Amino acid sequence: MKELNFYSKKSSSFLLLVISSLIVIAGIFLEDKLINFQEKPFKTVLLILSFLLFAFGIILSILLLTRTKPLLTITNNQIIIHSVLTSSKTVEIKNVKSFFIVNTYNRGIATNRQIFIELYKPTENYTNMWLHKFIRRISKPLANSQYAIQTDFINIKQQELLEILNKRIKNVV
Repeated sequence: MKELNFYSKKSSSFLLLVISSLIVIAGIFLEDKLINFQEKPFKTVLLILSFLLFAFGIILSILLLTRTKPLLTITNNQIIIHSVLTSSKTVEIKNVKSFFIVNTYNRGIATNRQIFIELYKPTENYTNMWLHKFIRRISKPLANSQYAIQTDFINIKQQELLEILNKRIKNVV
């Protein structure tokens, strides 16, 4: 089997750019009416934090729109998860036990789609963390899922990617 590369979904990135830009521009024009530390300090702090969040959305969408490298690479032996802001993570397929989907919904709309990678043996640094020990009491597959593939900005449907990944596991075994 050959190497599969998946790139960023330009339509989602463009939609993020438009929405974030509109909110940031509206915040700039309505700054005098919205920001008032004397009368509403809590509301003002939340508005400033949300303004920063949407400003970061503009930066992220520009990075995704201009990105020429893949966000995900699947070879016969490895899964390489490339990130926009951090270093790439490599997962050996022979260490993968299974994959499972986790979607977060807000008012019926999926806001976050991920494919978690359950490992036979997570790294030692990860297993020594208190969070891993706490989650292990709740769910062992979730605790052993050190890596996840964020599928919102990848140019493939989540279910299709899951099928490709499961085929790669079967080929290794």
